[in-house]
Amino acid sequence: MNLKRLFYTILITGSVLSCAIADKGHHIEVKVEGLQDTTSMLAYHFGNRQYIQDTVRIDHEGRFRFQGDERLDPGMYMIVLPDQKYFEIIVDHNQHFNIETEMDNFKNTMKFENSPDNEAFYNYMRFISKQNEEIGPARTELQDPDTSPERQVELRNLLSDADTRVKALQDEIIEMFPDGLFAKILLAQKEPLMPETPLKEDGTPDNDYMYQVYKQNFWQNIDFSDDRILRTPVFHAKLNQYFTRVVMQIPDSIIVEADHLAKKARAHPEVFKYVVFFVTNTFERSQIMGMDAVFVHMVENYYMTGEADWVTPEQLEKISERAMALKPLLIGNIAPEITMFTPDRAPLSLHDVDARFTILYFWDSECSHCKRQTPLLKEFYERLKPKGVEVFAANTEADRNKWLDYVNKNNLEWIQVNDPTNTSGFRDKYDIWATPLIFLLDADKRIIAKRITVEQAEEIINRQLAN
Repeated sequence: MNLKRLFYTILITGSVLSCAIADKGHHIEVKVEGLQDTTSMLAYHFGNRQYIQDTVRIDHEGRFRFQGDERLDPGMYMIVLPDQKYFEIIVDHNQHFNIETEMDNFKNTMKFENSPDNEAFYNYMRFISKQNEEIGPARTELQDPDTSPERQVELRNLLSDADTRVKALQDEIIEMFPDGLFAKILLAQKEPLMPETPLKEDGTPDNDYMYQVYKQNFWQNIDFSDDRILRTPVFHAKLNQYFTRVVMQIPDSIIVEADHLAKKARAHPEVFKYVVFFVTNTFERSQIMGMDAVFVHMVENYYMTGEADWVTPEQLEKISERAMALKPLLIGNIAPEITMFTPDRAPLSLHDVDARFTILYFWDSECSHCKRQTPLLKEFYERLKPKGVEVFAANTEADRNKWLDYVNKNNLEWIQVNDPTNTSGFRDKYDIWATPLIFLLDADKRIIAKRITVEQAEEIINRQLAN
């Protein structure tokens, strides 16, 4: 047994004896040298946010304690001090321990009594800092364009050796604390094991195969039955990485992966809740066109089915209404039919417009953004009308005279319609909460793109015409 293993064994033995005595509630005694007569907060991570658990007074010797009859939810906590300074600790199975440290030098002076997981945590951070100090010059030299190829090989080997030492320490901690939260955090941060890249028949690397293996193994180090990982920054970061940089940014692909991950997350109700909420919330707010399909899918399959039992009836009604408002407007759907009125008050149906491409343009003559987009649309229309483009300009204002004055003054020659009393229901059908609003439709009035600019519409049309 090496010295490091012996050290951890002694710590674990002491921890077991203490936990047998004090296994109820929590009691964290803290002393910070250089601090007196102020307050401290105990906060915890949950996903990508932090929440306050408790606030206590610090005495004239820098001593304070967080204690209570109830056990804290295991996770990564922060002891927050004045001037927004803080240090992090692990709160796990043992919640009775002491901390001593010095202000402005937390990492190097941190000492724990009866907390082997926190000792391991800070020993690891000190080790990482030392490694970074040692290899920092090597990284800088490697980036220098004047570094010779031979020296670059030496530097890469140096960095590789350092990485090997870090991974070895991680593996040792994981082995020594197999059920400890810090070990779970280190394990979760590990990249999935990958095979050597196979070659395709033409001799080139099969990167598609490697991508599929990476995606398949991405979650291999996460225990979905353990909700402690939610109270660290790690799980949220992995979710964000997976759905923004690993999975193809195509709604259908994301939906498949979201369902697959939700199935894994059923191992623990809190993990399931977090995964479903994360995916739903992320893609409701996504700025990438078409991702609202993911939001609609999640609401229909998890909220409206009653599985999201954490939402109130009022919240469920609100989110369901939002999803159902967006569902008819998903890309690939036939655009909702609306019949509005031309300047001579004749009814005209959107679906009766005969064009290869239809720009459905909701606008207001007094809207400042519309005043910038409308001239661009006029130029666009003059260029692309010969290629089969028509504009169905649906004016949203109630003042008929203002609408027609603007049309005549600016010689707008495309299809002009309005519906001042909203008899067509266009506002609800097209989820109109601001103007201008552009939908691009194909010959069958299927939605190709939506909520785009004139420039984006032209780019999409030209790309489709080129195919």
